[in-house]
Amino acid sequence: MGSRMMHFAIAQQVKPKDLNFIYGSLAPDVSGRNRQFKVLTHFMSPNTDGVTYTIHPEWFANKYRNLLTQDAFVQGYYAHLRADEIWLQTVFNPLIRPQLKLNRESKLKQYYADFHTLNLMIAKRYQLSMPALPTKGNTKTVVNEIRKGDLTGVIQDLRDDFVPLQERSLVMLTMPEIEKYISTCSTEIQADLSQL
Repeated sequence: MGSRMMHFAIAQQVKPKDLNFIYGSLAPDVSGRNRQFKVLTHFMSPNTDGVTYTIHPEWFANKYRNLLTQDAFVQGYYAHLRADEIWLQTVFNPLIRPQLKLNRESKLKQYYADFHTLNLMIAKRYQLSMPALPTKGNTKTVVNEIRKGDLTGVIQDLRDDFVPLQERSLVMLTMPEIEKYISTCSTEIQADLSQL
């Protein structure tokens, strides 16, 4: 699924400067790489292959329908789920998954290393800087899947994403693919939110 920096760039395209929307757009990733927690925070169900999962933004939209029309945090959370759904459909499944058949572990390392390499490229391309998101004392959310205190970690992770790393070339992903992904997400999410 897309990186924090990608979600941040999408949020800035959809609702520039709306901190609650941005905050919500980062929230599902409090789960990190904990698969069970991620299934919960991303409204996922396992596919019949027993390996892959499907994200269901519509489950989230149905559960939080009353808040979705009025709460920017909830809208941002929904935007994250839609962006991850689009990532799986347009980037991961067609471009990355086929490459994982051979040397899976080394390819996954390269894939995640590309995320880190892309962080500052995305920040520069979309003129992003670290927003003034809530601190430890103010991390309450109306989304039941997120526990109190969970959000502080993902905020720190976004701060860390702005720290320069040793330069390396992209291996699995390209900047044009990411730009296309961010543009597609921004357009589709804006259309979704306008229909609420």
